Amino acid sequence: MKLSVYVPESLEDGLRREAAEARLSLTKFIQSVLRDRLAEESDRFSATFAALAGSWEDGRTTSAILRDIEKGRATSRRPRLR
Repeated sequence: MKLSVYVPESLEDGLRREAAEARLSLTKFIQSVLRDRLAEESDRFSATFAALAGSWEDGRTTSAILRDIEKGRATSRRPRLR
């Protein structure tokens, strides 16, 4: 896909300098910056998911929760660790 983007002069000099330091064409440098940024985003939890932290209400103790989990298993045989 071809995409045209306006880059203000205030950013152009910095982009060209960074691309030269990385020994990449301006196009390849911008692609690498975008790829890295998108990879970072995919590793983050969404704000909605993060807001759930600590929101689970359960009066049971940890050991009681584990007991309930173990009782609910179809089999008590645990898979072998690799």
